[in-house]
Amino acid sequence: MINDALFIHGGKTDQFNSYSYTSAPSNNDLLFLSLSASFDPSSPPWQLVSSSTNLSTSQGPALAWHTLSAFNTTGILLFGGLPDANSPTVLPDGADSAALLDVSSRLEPLWTIEPTSWAGEPIRRMHHSTSTTVDGLIYIIGGEKADGSNNAMSDHYILNPQVPSFTQLPTTNGPPDIFGHASIILSTGQLLVFGGYCPSEGTLVPFSTIWAMDTTQSTLTWTTLTVSSSALPTPRRAFAAVLLDGGKILIHGGTDATQQITYSDGWILDTSQNPLVWTTVGALSQLGARLDHFAIATGSQVIFGFGWSIYLSFTDTS
Repeated sequence: MINDALFIHGGKTDQFNSYSYTSAPSNNDLLFLSLSASFDPSSPPWQLVSSSTNLSTSQGPALAWHTLSAFNTTGILLFGGLPDANSPTVLPDGADSAALLDVSSRLEPLWTIEPTSWAGEPIRRMHHSTSTTVDGLIYIIGGEKADGSNNAMSDHYILNPQVPSFTQLPTTNGPPDIFGHASIILSTGQLLVFGGYCPSEGTLVPFSTIWAMDTTQSTLTWTTLTVSSSALPTPRRAFAAVLLDGGKILIHGGTDATQQITYSDGWILDTSQNPLVWTTVGALSQLGARLDHFAIATGSQVIFGFGWSIYLSFTDTS
């Protein structure tokens, strides 16, 4: 999200439910939703501003399970993702997954596909997480290799788009090889990483384990936070997560390790308490079971969209 605008790019297309979760074709559609005025959530005014169906528009790559990270009011980094099967020039294990999106013109955005190894970027990954500091530094955590190996990444990076340059973060005491997790930067500058699946351990990460890094420090180090065990969400991956006011983090949905169970429950993590406390939010189950969806906060509301069950809803968090 950039100020009063929401951009969504790519993903899997399965309009007629004729594909499996992984076999559906990827697309390069870029959708824009203005948040500057109220709208009916049952019919959000999405606008298709870039797509292979209209070659007069600037074209982004066809991908799924990548990230878009806004680093200023007009610039967005696209990173990682699984290339479409019809993208022979893209290497699933190459350092060639970075692209920049200029949204100075909301309805005529411009893509720049960066060359291989641009800014020292790491190799392609999917199901990773990104989060951005107030000064525009992008933290990239974990992810799964996009080469079909089912292996995950234990290397994490920070991108300074102004240089530009990728720098590897320290790994000591940090997250292991994980994917399908979430990372959130609090207003204090503290980066939190939680949830997801760790292939080397063959298990989902419990929500009692939360890694933290103070991004405001000149020397970056990982620690783990103390979490109350009185109530914890079921471990999961591919869930939606968003920062609310007061240092609270909302999560919803997700799936188990083998994608046999899809969850509909929602929880809030209160980071202002010591130890941190998870609390279930019964109303969030009304969203239904879904995974790989998004959640963004705008004012006192949270917008949920897309995912395995495709519809849009609002939850009031005031």
